[in-house]
Amino acid sequence: MQFIVIEGLDGSGKTTVTKLLAERFAAQHLPCYRTYEPTNNSIGTLIRSILAGQNEPVSNETMALLFAADRCEHIWNEIIPNKVNNYVVCDRYYLSNMAYQSSDDENLEDVVYYNQLAITNCRPDITFFINVTPDECMRRIEKRGDDKSIFETLPALEFRYKRYMAAIERMRKTDNIIIVGSDITTPEEIVQQMWEHIYKKSNSSYHME
Repeated sequence: MQFIVIEGLDGSGKTTVTKLLAERFAAQHLPCYRTYEPTNNSIGTLIRSILAGQNEPVSNETMALLFAADRCEHIWNEIIPNKVNNYVVCDRYYLSNMAYQSSDDENLEDVVYYNQLAITNCRPDITFFINVTPDECMRRIEKRGDDKSIFETLPALEFRYKRYMAAIERMRKTDNIIIVGSDITTPEEIVQQMWEHIYKKSNSSYHME
């Protein structure tokens, strides 16, 4: 089975697309396990409280280490057990960590190192990056009207978009990263783009339509 990761800025539609992709698998009678990061375990809950501004802020390096620790638990408790018999679809993985916790290319290498320790060779078969611009993401966040995380401002989104591009370029040699979508592409159209790539990648005997 395949381990599929969906990445993108806050407001890019990742959660909606992840849900729709899981539904696409179900419609094809293909076993699928849907998950996300940060997780709901004790480390992930701490991360979420920091991102929501409910705890005192911590350094980028501390956050990077917290995310790597959360990922390690996630891999052993959910991803590895489920990827044996399921397609696993994950909303965010280590590319998010690299984009959000790196401030420059030198620091990016530190985050890469932390994740090499955490992932135990559990690399995604495919990572999809939903390419929605910071301006459009900010428009959607404002329209949503919910409480914003510490990263949900236009300057923060613009900076993180640049860091995503740096992380994607850094990981292209080892990871299968595919850029999909745009500001005007619907979630359903993005899922169709993803599905075509998953079909090409799949070595299973299932017929995927």
